[in-house]
Amino acid sequence: MGLSMTTVQRMLGASLIASLGVWYLQGTVMDGVLTLIALCGLTGVIWGLSERESTFDYLNLSGSGPWNMLAVVLSIVVFAQLSISIWAFPTVGAYILSLSFIGSFWLTGYMMQPSRA
Repeated sequence: MGLSMTTVQRMLGASLIASLGVWYLQGTVMDGVLTLIALCGLTGVIWGLSERESTFDYLNLSGSGPWNMLAVVLSIVVFAQLSISIWAFPTVGAYILSLSFIGSFWLTGYMMQPSRA
């Protein structure tokens, strides 16, 4: 049972409000747009994970191969680069934060995924 469409719409609305807040506080439209893109992407990932079985079947992510490893590395790098560009984090700190934060989500997902024998 995944998230209802109402919940997803509320999450997207909250993303819009948060990005408008970032735009107002930072004073630049680009920061607001990048925040909106990141939060909408996060909403999409959460929605996809709530429908985990069908999402993994459609995207053929049921195995553990090079695409899964690439997805882990790519998501860590993208989050770190967003942290650097939006909030001006130091590079090393952003990658450590990204590795621990995003890496913990991936690790939890892989620990919950049943292994196929």
